[in-house]
Amino acid sequence: MIDIEARIRRLFSQLRSMASDFWQSERGKKAANAFHDLKDSDGAKKAAHAFSDLKSSDTAKKAATKLSDLRASDTGQKAEATLKDLRQREPVRKAEESARKLMHDLRAGGGSGNGGSASA
Repeated sequence: MIDIEARIRRLFSQLRSMASDFWQSERGKKAANAFHDLKDSDGAKKAAHAFSDLKSSDTAKKAATKLSDLRASDTGQKAEATLKDLRQREPVRKAEESARKLMHDLRAGGGSGNGGSASA
């Protein structure tokens, strides 16, 4: 398991480095500007409104009820317990923590460059 954890950390480190390089490049800056322009566009606002309408529709409410019923069923409870047991394993917890840090760094502005320094 330690080998898998080390490989995951190495891959996250490479991904973080590549993401940081991208966001600092001209292409990255243009992509960020284009994304902000898209986010502020009328089309994006219409899509957000349509999504809101979809979320509050009867079909969405029925789907939420069905999902709730599934989670409350015996099968759903067993699946949840199995997932909880899996997430308690050290390599899985460390990989999840690394992924969470990576996503936080990417959202915060392109990565800090220090996430791949952990040793296995």
